[in-house]
Amino acid sequence: MATFSTVLGLKLNQDSDPFLLSDFIANWDILDASPGTFICTSTSLPNWGSGQKGRLVFQTDTKQLAYWTGSAWKDMVNTAPSFAGGATIGTAMNPGSTPNFNVVTFTTPRASSLAVIMTGAYQCPNNKSQDGWQTITFDGVSQQMGSFLDPIRFVGNSLDSAATAGCTVTSVAVIPSVSSGQHKLGIQPVISSHYSTAITMIGARVIGLVASFSGGNSL
Repeated sequence: MATFSTVLGLKLNQDSDPFLLSDFIANWDILDASPGTFICTSTSLPNWGSGQKGRLVFQTDTKQLAYWTGSAWKDMVNTAPSFAGGATIGTAMNPGSTPNFNVVTFTTPRASSLAVIMTGAYQCPNNKSQDGWQTITFDGVSQQMGSFLDPIRFVGNSLDSAATAGCTVTSVAVIPSVSSGQHKLGIQPVISSHYSTAITMIGARVIGLVASFSGGNSL
């Protein structure tokens, strides 16, 4: 009596079994539907057709997987894609205010984690003082690392009223669980009420790194 292989379920005939062409055709169909990963280099990728859509290759020189769309090669989405963006804001912020400015909107096709580096640029009259703090927001919610915000500080010179002073502040954040879909990264200055001076949010730049796993997965 014939048996079947453990992994692919191929039919394994015994010597006493009758020869059936249909057994061989069924086995070849199983093998054709389970081609495995093709091994090549980044410069020797095969030129396949629509029938090979979804097949994987492993590139030995780049140590990277890629998949065939049916007409082109694409990197796997677990290769930590990155994105960058920025926004010119140009808004004056009064003492005691905590505005939230959207910097970039992005879409991820899968659940993941996200590392963010964001820099905010500020301006204040040279003869005035003001301080405050800065945080990154994800979908409108502040993301603090270490339970503190990054400081903004202007120390004015009362004799200098000819120009404005500028400063940049960099914040980092990790969002451990990002659902698939569209999201927003923003910046939220917290302007102190210690001084009566308004400062201007010039703009912000951001770099995002999308990881291949979400916080709900095990490393």
